Amino acid sequence: MVRLKLGMIARLKADPEEELDKVQMLGFPTCQIVCWDMSLYREDVARRLRRAAENRDIEVTTLWSGTPGRHVWNFIEGPSTIGLVPPETREVRLKALKKASEFARMIGAPSVTTHVGFIPENPLDPVYVSLIDVLREIAGFCGENGHSGSRPARRPL
Repeated sequence: MVRLKLGMIARLKADPEEELDKVQMLGFPTCQIVCWDMSLYREDVARRLRRAAENRDIEVTTLWSGTPGRHVWNFIEGPSTIGLVPPETREVRLKALKKASEFARMIGAPSVTTHVGFIPENPLDPVYVSLIDVLREIAGFCGENGHSGSRPARRPL
């Protein structure tokens, strides 16, 4: 049986040491790094974060990446504003997630987490159909960066 390690979410900042000090102070051995500011996906921040985690013996289990643009976290406007589902924001968000995957590789995080959006239930819905290739592309990109659990989405039968 695998023993799970309890962790917490830490916000990515240009000075990541302060956030990881909080994780350490609270006694957590792991954390998820959350970031909605794509400008922080830089090599200098990655180096500082990786060093801070190593110096504090904290395992970064995933990079929880937000995406640019408007997001409404409810069931009314959420389906048209969150994740990769809305066609009008897909391209810029796909680029952001690729940048997140590259950053996650730099910090040694084994995965990238995000909210891909409210996927239509009907596999014949044009939004559903158009989303399949996008999910395949980002899963493949993450897989190339060594992120676990990244596999291309399957096409509907």
